[in-house]
Amino acid sequence: RYAKDYLEVKTVGSATSTARPQDRTDVARFYASVSPSHLLNMAARQLSMVRGDSLSENAWALALLNMAVSDALVVSFATKYTHVLWRPVTAIRAGDSDGNPRTEGDPSFTPMITTPCFPAYPSNHASGTTSGLEVLRRVYGSAGHSLLLSSAGGLTRPPYSSLKQIADDVDDARVYAGIHFRFDQEAGGRLGREVATYVYKHNLRKLDASE
Repeated sequence: RYAKDYLEVKTVGSATSTARPQDRTDVARFYASVSPSHLLNMAARQLSMVRGDSLSENAWALALLNMAVSDALVVSFATKYTHVLWRPVTAIRAGDSDGNPRTEGDPSFTPMITTPCFPAYPSNHASGTTSGLEVLRRVYGSAGHSLLLSSAGGLTRPPYSSLKQIADDVDDARVYAGIHFRFDQEAGGRLGREVATYVYKHNLRKLDASE
């Protein structure tokens, strides 16, 4: 599995890759410019407006959303410094000396975007985004939407009709940008969903009428 994901990011994630479609380049640039918190609060506001939720309903949903994103990032960072897995830029440059005959190295490998200065596994972007998306799914539903997302720098994405499309683009963005392995993304996604499920089930619950 490691060799498979190594080859993927080596092929599509370099700054000079000819195997990366323009759409995936655009996705990588967009998600490099927007944080999970900014992205998901933007999505939540749109979903709330379409449904016409009240002030108290919005306060509840936004509080759960931001609790989940924050908690997922705390867990993600703790996990990163438990495993301390190298990033693709280090792994690929040292591929010939990693003891794996299936990972041919490339000392000149440079990722499309600058690699963050902390370990790879799991992906923070996947952890935080997927955690928030799981809360939004439980509150507003998974599909049938028209979400227009933009970054502070003016980058935009075509309308998203489902929350899963956002999660898929986040995963692609980090791999095609050359800064994460695919398994980093998948682990972050699992982490985010589990954290969000706990937050949704245990935080800000309605009081029993008898209390």
